[in-house]
Amino acid sequence: MQQKGWGFLTFLFLFTSPLFSDNLLTLSKDRQWQQLLHFRDGKSEIDSPNFFLSPKGKTDALAELEATVDAIYHDSQVFCRFPARVKWLFKHLPILESQTNYKPCQPLEALREEYKASKAVLVFPTAHINSPASMFGHSFLRLDDQSGRVLTANAINYAAKTAETNGLVFAYQGLFGGYEGRYSVLPYYKKIKEYNHLERRDIWEYTLNLNKDELDRMLDHLYELKDTYADYFFFTENCSYNLLWLLEVARPDADLVEQFHIKAIPIDTIRAIKEAGFLTSSHFRPSKSKRMLALLKKSQTASSALKEAYRAELGVEQLQLRRSEGRIEKKPYVHELMQRLAKRSKLPKVPKLEITPPSNPLLSHKSTRIMIGANDAQAWQFGLKLAFHDIYDVDKGFTQGAYIDFFHLIVDKRKGKDARLVKLDLVNINSYAIRDALFDPISWGVAVGAEDFQGKTHGILRGEVGVSYALGKRAFGFAMLAPKLYYHDSLIAGIGPKIGLLASFNKMKLGLQGEEIFYSDGTKSDHLEAFSTLMVGSNTALNLKLDSDKITDTKSKTNATVSLFYYF
Repeated sequence: MQQKGWGFLTFLFLFTSPLFSDNLLTLSKDRQWQQLLHFRDGKSEIDSPNFFLSPKGKTDALAELEATVDAIYHDSQVFCRFPARVKWLFKHLPILESQTNYKPCQPLEALREEYKASKAVLVFPTAHINSPASMFGHSFLRLDDQSGRVLTANAINYAAKTAETNGLVFAYQGLFGGYEGRYSVLPYYKKIKEYNHLERRDIWEYTLNLNKDELDRMLDHLYELKDTYADYFFFTENCSYNLLWLLEVARPDADLVEQFHIKAIPIDTIRAIKEAGFLTSSHFRPSKSKRMLALLKKSQTASSALKEAYRAELGVEQLQLRRSEGRIEKKPYVHELMQRLAKRSKLPKVPKLEITPPSNPLLSHKSTRIMIGANDAQAWQFGLKLAFHDIYDVDKGFTQGAYIDFFHLIVDKRKGKDARLVKLDLVNINSYAIRDALFDPISWGVAVGAEDFQGKTHGILRGEVGVSYALGKRAFGFAMLAPKLYYHDSLIAGIGPKIGLLASFNKMKLGLQGEEIFYSDGTKSDHLEAFSTLMVGSNTALNLKLDSDKITDTKSKTNATVSLFYYF
């Protein structure tokens, strides 16, 4: 006791000395200390008060450092509350460890023993085509042990805490920080069920090259975050962005967070992680729907000895999907499953399904696009799209039929005339979900913004609903009913059919679409366009578009436009 008292007096002397205070000030500006606090632009992005020991901790890194040092001497609970902070301070202020009775946090050590993490994997479920809140995709981390049992591995997820099931409401709340974002850990098989089965999303798994020390630091920091939250923002402080903090704490010299200011699209964060040298390999996990369609195809083309086996496998998967979607109760599900498995066990073993992976999402274009074009009406066009992928962009690395734009602006300028707004889509979503022999989703679209209509700028709300069908492996067609509402001085409503055909190739996209809209003011508009987009670089493309417009009985106007797309 006397030794500890002398130690504290020694520390108190040092703590109050100008030299030591200067040292603390320097340490408070250290990059790793600010990473541990999630400090950016002078304040922490963590919003829950229990993350800070100082009342000023959210905005004052020095005050939080001093409070942590003080807690190390006076409150042993800090060793379990902030293990990553404590270890970092012991490294930079060795006197702290020598003058305190430090003991490792037993719950954390037990958790570390339970995880036995030897490898980290970055997991990317691709776009959920029929959910606007998930059309950017998602990302989370998986911690693998040496057993090789991937499905029982632990997954580190960051998500908005909400029971909201309406995707549009979720997206609205998420845009304005209406939810708490929290880290959680759960078995990987539950995430597989959620994304790969229920939402029928493909999953890409990217192995990270974190070593043992880096994994330990990440787990220490994750333990610090287990009861905290930050306001969740759909565009910025989202699922993918907050994983970057974990990776930066694990590897302090990585520069990840500072790359994202206006938006943090999941694939862009994964691309940044790759460029920072974290990724070593990738693995594709096809969605349940892809597997079921492959089984159906095999059941139609296999030899007679295997046909029934493939059909039995497909039947089991269909039953499991029904259960996952809540369309069958547990008791009848178990009874029917046992019957089907018993029947399946008497049939020949089928070869492993070989499903060709689509293009790796890392090969896709970046998410922000600027455009400059010229047409044969002697007009220049300028465009900016904040995010992320529309029908004119080449689909390589993206989910075919899933198109979503935020803040897409196009203006044109003719000689001797003022610049004119062509359109401004605040949000524009097209979900052309393809129907097949097993699934029959509805295709739909919605857009809110402004555009030139009848020579004036009108606010607009567009919608569409219909069906889409595959036309071979690379193309699909859609048929939609497209209502519209325009407003300038008065409200004008319109509705009519819209049809289209889109074909995607490795570096090219071809499209043809047309619509005929009947308006409440007695006018009618016909629009027809054909386009092609060719990637001439990894983030550069040429677009050629030919469009024809006709209003009521006026002569149709035809324009050919050549544009350069640049993605960044």
